[in-house]
Amino acid sequence: MLKAIRRAVDRHRHGQGAYAHLFERYQGDEVIALDCETTGLDPRSAELVSIAAVPVREERALSGSALDIRLRRPAGLSGDSIRIHRLRPMDLSDGLSVEDALVALLDFIGNRPLLGWCIDFDVAVINRHLRPRFGFELPNATIEVSALYQRYLRRTQPDVTPDLRFEAIAKALSVPELERHSAKGDATTTALMYLRLKKLGAVASTN
Repeated sequence: MLKAIRRAVDRHRHGQGAYAHLFERYQGDEVIALDCETTGLDPRSAELVSIAAVPVREERALSGSALDIRLRRPAGLSGDSIRIHRLRPMDLSDGLSVEDALVALLDFIGNRPLLGWCIDFDVAVINRHLRPRFGFELPNATIEVSALYQRYLRRTQPDVTPDLRFEAIAKALSVPELERHSAKGDATTTALMYLRLKKLGAVASTN
């Protein structure tokens, strides 16, 4: 309820501004697979390390047309997070500022729906950085791939308890894991999961 109220207020305030198009209802059939690598797992404190957005169009994951951004080294970068995403301080030396990264992301995704595994986490981290700088949060519709998978299993194998881990879903759908724990790799793998579920009839129209 609170999220809907915030979105309505944002639409009212920014519906005539430079980002007015973000608040328009999307009329196409594309989605954007989104993934962020961060310094932690708490959306209230996690800092952005990298962001990737992969267009999904006409039954294809267009990884060659992806947005793939590395940010400047965040203050919270630690050995624990580096061991996961493998991005060292030297790898972020020419990264974008948070504001420039957000501008690039907004320009790239437009008002297309956002697809992800644990998409609410990625959106929450982005929004925590977006609102103070731009005055609004992402208004895009979101699609959670694990929810699609769970719904598919309930219909086809109701007695099976679904394993909703990223690796488990990919394996169950016979989707290769591409560069695990890189933003672009995870976004592309998520896009392939989505396309597989779409072929299995588990995805409704995004219009």
